[in-house]
Amino acid sequence: MEGNSVAMKGREIILGILKNGPHTGYEINDILQTRLNHFFDATFGMIYPTLKKLEAEGLVTKQQVTQTDKPNKNIYQITDTGMTVFQKALREPTSDDILKSDVLMRLYFSEDLADNDICTFLDEEIRRKSDKLAALQAQLQTWLDQGMTETQRITFDYGVASYNATLAVLKAARSKYNI
Repeated sequence: MEGNSVAMKGREIILGILKNGPHTGYEINDILQTRLNHFFDATFGMIYPTLKKLEAEGLVTKQQVTQTDKPNKNIYQITDTGMTVFQKALREPTSDDILKSDVLMRLYFSEDLADNDICTFLDEEIRRKSDKLAALQAQLQTWLDQGMTETQRITFDYGVASYNATLAVLKAARSKYNI
């Protein structure tokens, strides 16, 4: 069955965000960067082209709100057809995670580097993962207050466990160097 799996892409992710209610592009970006960034890599630049395609396909509608002293605001809402497309995509078999790690690639090939360079890689990644863990944990109460579902909580717990496990490995590796 894994051969037939298709990873959820930006279009399905945006439809999923919109299934819970209308949002602006800015609000969609905020959800991607705060709630989903520990397991989905999205860029702000993909949001508006994707929304434009979804609108052209009749999967979302756009309502323009006129604002005084500000640019007009576009609010996007999923259509019934969009909901059908999203529900179909949601039920597809899952695909294996794709891990792309710059620090792991550098460590893998760093047998000829000085210990200082290796420690720099480890220290940078420990800092990054610690910052991401702290940012994720700082959001929990807000998300709970906003009605975090049990399955959304699983993604939060998965992220925390992943960061903690990664930090344990990195810190153990770093402790082998007396620099």
